[in-house]
Amino acid sequence: MSDAQAVRQVLDGQTEAFAVLVRRHQDYLFGLLRRHLPVSEVPEAAQDAFVKAFEKLSQLREPDSFRAWLSSMALRRAIRYWRDVSSRREVSMDLGGDGEQDWLEAFMGDDARQRHDDFMRKREASSVVTWLLGHLKPDDRVAIGLYYAKEHEVAEIATMLGWSVEKVKVRLHRARKKMAEIMRDEAGKGRQP
Repeated sequence: MSDAQAVRQVLDGQTEAFAVLVRRHQDYLFGLLRRHLPVSEVPEAAQDAFVKAFEKLSQLREPDSFRAWLSSMALRRAIRYWRDVSSRREVSMDLGGDGEQDWLEAFMGDDARQRHDDFMRKREASSVVTWLLGHLKPDDRVAIGLYYAKEHEVAEIATMLGWSVEKVKVRLHRARKKMAEIMRDEAGKGRQP
């Protein structure tokens, strides 16, 4: 059964056909949301997206594009999450405590230490990126995440978010510029973000 057939069945009153859409798209949706939200927020955001899709299914103009439509609802939910976080001005950067790292180094061999060092560098880089993203507007954060994770092209991002291609390009440009400014400001202060 195609997405379009399942959508039509649900709209015709066979609501159990929505389970086909959930099973087909749940792994994709969870993967998409994991790249744009903290892991603890993913299940609730996915559930919200599916509930909203069910409730608004009659508004879907092209039943064959259910996945893109569902993605746009999930991404709007992610944007709302980051707006709430940014309104509270919570931007954290966890690099692990000095005592924790000293203890680990004392008990690890050279090979394990190298793997640990590699892990810590990746963790620090991820933390810096998360910290930088925390300074962006929520819409910019999602757009840049979609683009740089090599998930989607500009035109596809525009469709998913209901924006024009030009708006996506402008958002990406502004986000890159803002991130560069923050890095320059932090370097000028003589500290690392």
